[in-house]
Amino acid sequence: MATNQHDLERIRQQIVLANIQELIKKMTRRCFDVCIAMPEMELRSTERDCLANCMDRFMDSVQVVSSQYFRRRRRHQQIRLSRSTASSASPPASASASMPKSAAANESESASRASNDEKVK
Repeated sequence: MATNQHDLERIRQQIVLANIQELIKKMTRRCFDVCIAMPEMELRSTERDCLANCMDRFMDSVQVVSSQYFRRRRRHQQIRLSRSTASSASPPASASASMPKSAAANESESASRASNDEKVK
């Protein structure tokens, strides 16, 4: 079991490293294309400034997108958790509960769930 945990951690680290490398590659390609019109032996000061600004904007964008992604992911996990907690807290099924529900009962139950979902948000 410890080996599996170690292997999983190593794989996670490799994925993080690959994602960072891909991010740097995209940033480099994009900023180079935007800022360097004619490659020369040395960068001009305007090109250096452009590259610095481009890289800053790129990283700011990545940060905003990442934080929004993780915020939404956390919200969805909380909703899922509250639903699973609510369903496990419901009373045990009786013999009459195994009978098919009427359309009105199903509609009432759906409305109740929707109301609870709005409270969670």
